[in-house]
Amino acid sequence: MNSRLLLYAFVFLPGLIFTKAPFIDGEILNVDEAFILNASIIESKILISWNIKPGYYIYKKSILIQKGDEILKHNYILKSESKISDEFFGESVIFKDDLEVDAELLDVNLGKLQSIKVIYQGCAEGKYCYPKVIKSL
Repeated sequence: MNSRLLLYAFVFLPGLIFTKAPFIDGEILNVDEAFILNASIIESKILISWNIKPGYYIYKKSILIQKGDEILKHNYILKSESKISDEFFGESVIFKDDLEVDAELLDVNLGKLQSIKVIYQGCAEGKYCYPKVIKSL
């Protein structure tokens, strides 16, 4: 029994230690540092912006604005858009630098604004792709 535990320790422990090594060394920013999100509501529009750090990008197809179960249509206002060939997603449109998006809010009931979620996914170029991020506003 002890030899089995020792074997598991040698097999799995290095993976647990080294999977976070790029984050500990500061080589890769945490998701909130890589993609600085700001949101505001002006009249019946929600304005969302990201300051995307150099060396990082957000996938266009990953961006969703959701109010409850409803996906809100949104417009890209300010964008630095380009295409990449991604090993996981194939040809993909990405955003770098600064990005601004707006969406119409048809029901501007301030009590329900907590149900708005912003969903997105991005990567550190050539290093790491973050899981989808879900931010509640």
